[in-house]
Amino acid sequence: MERTRDEVVRILHERGERSVAELAEDIGVSAGSIRRHMDLMVADGLVVSHLARQSRGRPTTRYALSEAGEERTSSAHYQKLLSRLSPALENLSASEIDGQDGRTVLDRLFDRVAESVALEHASEIRGESLGQRVYEVTLALSNEGILQEVEDAGDFFRLRNTACPYRTTASENHACCAADRRTIELLLGAPVEQITTVAGGAAVCEYLVAKQDDERPMVAAGLLPVMEQKGTAPAR
Repeated sequence: MERTRDEVVRILHERGERSVAELAEDIGVSAGSIRRHMDLMVADGLVVSHLARQSRGRPTTRYALSEAGEERTSSAHYQKLLSRLSPALENLSASEIDGQDGRTVLDRLFDRVAESVALEHASEIRGESLGQRVYEVTLALSNEGILQEVEDAGDFFRLRNTACPYRTTASENHACCAADRRTIELLLGAPVEQITTVAGGAAVCEYLVAKQDDERPMVAAGLLPVMEQKGTAPAR
């Protein structure tokens, strides 16, 4: 029972909201079994549900992690964040702190965190083209909970993440989201635009990276879910 619940939490965290039928297929158990689990998880406050209209037939119930459910999956990410905040704070110079308001100091602190994360993963980014680096950065940051998939969207690459690695902290201060964008930008060596954030109420965190003139589409199908294709590089 616990294994199934853990799988449900993992899938909802990585892929966003799902129906009973989708979860049953993902996990390989019956829809009736999943439905019983979902009823219990809703009662426990780990999952929330809503009715989604369909083009045909009756509305379908879809499930997503509640804030409590998200926090349950994020403990490792919070531990990483805390381990980076302390040295980042120590490395702030007196001139960066003296006379500054709290928000400015916090922004600079999370800038240091972004630099630390980028430095940790710099050796994993070796692609010569922007398209190759986009894939490598998405793969490198998947374990950080920052990115999950990339889409070739014509004139730009669209990077997405369906779950926030530290939602409560991010919802209270924009510096976490800004640090994630900055990390991606440092690793890519190219400008990154942050379009939406989960902490801001959107379904996904989404970033746009404008293509260079000589870039070609990375994958014909468009979406490249890194969490399911680790170790498989896109065709050059």
